[in-house]
Amino acid sequence: MGIPERKARHRLDLRRRILDEAEALFAREGYGNVSMRKVAAAIEYSPTTIYRLFRDKADLMEQLVAEGYRTMRGRYEAIFAARPASPLRTLKLVLREYVVFAVGHPNHYQLWFATSRLRMSGGRLEMRHGSTSYRVYRTWLELIDECKAAGELPPRGTLELFLPIWAAVHGLISLRVQHPKFPWPPLSRHVDALLDLLDRGLCGAAARRGPDTRPGVPRPRRRRTRRRAGRTE
Repeated sequence: MGIPERKARHRLDLRRRILDEAEALFAREGYGNVSMRKVAAAIEYSPTTIYRLFRDKADLMEQLVAEGYRTMRGRYEAIFAARPASPLRTLKLVLREYVVFAVGHPNHYQLWFATSRLRMSGGRLEMRHGSTSYRVYRTWLELIDECKAAGELPPRGTLELFLPIWAAVHGLISLRVQHPKFPWPPLSRHVDALLDLLDRGLCGAAARRGPDTRPGVPRPRRRRTRRRAGRTE
């Protein structure tokens, strides 16, 4: 490896160290409490060195956020490359992948929400980080629409269905991230339990429109009525 290649590799390695340390500091101390000087001190470099790679703290944060969105999009694309026929099954795979990423990258997950402003714009969810806005949870919302069309979710408003799903998933992640020493069940089993609850709560609403006629499922008993003097009891 020649000198130019070694310099390029050193630059990439240094950039990675800066991003990783900044992400940890932002999550631990809060974005507003971290300065470029503090990031430089953490990696034992001068602030001038960091400014050669990043314009300012906002640039550092925005690049971290963009990196996370790219990673998550790549994981979703892998699911869609071999997606099952059922849109509900696909949605569950997407939710599971989101949880696995977030719990595995707690600093990044906290950074997403600590540095963002969430808003609705033209019926779309957007998260703004610094000078950049991202259309978020589009994959979830589109899959919810597919589930409704396939009869796998009840015919309610898409956002009405999305919000409890999002709240439940976010709650699971936040609890595990904020309380890592609590004796949580294995992540896969924890996610299974959450998805089962969503099945019963959301998907069950569609099933309640009519009796379940699957073999082995008892039919609901009809209430007997007696007529007495023209009155029903």
